[in-house]
Amino acid sequence: MGTLKGFGKKLSNAAKNTAKKSEELIEIGKVKGKIRDEEGKIEKLKMQIGETAYSKFKEGTDTFPEATELCTVIDEALDAIKGLEDSILQLKHIRICSECGTEVEDTVAFCPKCGNKFEPLPVEEDEEEEAKPEGLKCKACGADLDEGTAFCGNCGAKVE
Repeated sequence: MGTLKGFGKKLSNAAKNTAKKSEELIEIGKVKGKIRDEEGKIEKLKMQIGETAYSKFKEGTDTFPEATELCTVIDEALDAIKGLEDSILQLKHIRICSECGTEVEDTVAFCPKCGNKFEPLPVEEDEEEEAKPEGLKCKACGADLDEGTAFCGNCGAKVE
């Protein structure tokens, strides 16, 4: 009877994890939609720049102050896209290593590829540890390691 109860708990946890991942994917889709909107805005502004520049050219006017305003709006849209892309990283619970550009789980202290040290972000209390199958372990601290890891994400030790 104990095995069935344990199986039921595992099944329940799997269902919760699946629901959480589904919610994350929906949110990521919404953010990506906003990015597409900003990119569309940029394309329209670029067309306006071109039309305005051509009009000024046809008039024989050398000045083009309108471009400054349009370029400022483009820069604002690009900043908005960067913020939205950062939101996607947060939703995926990852960040980018500043040294090598590798996507890294946001809970580790060292990049598993290059060993770069960074502070882990606080973990939400309701998040449960996912049970990982027995596999590669760090010889220094015993943390679970993914295949191909060069440095332990927990203690920074080089994996041999």
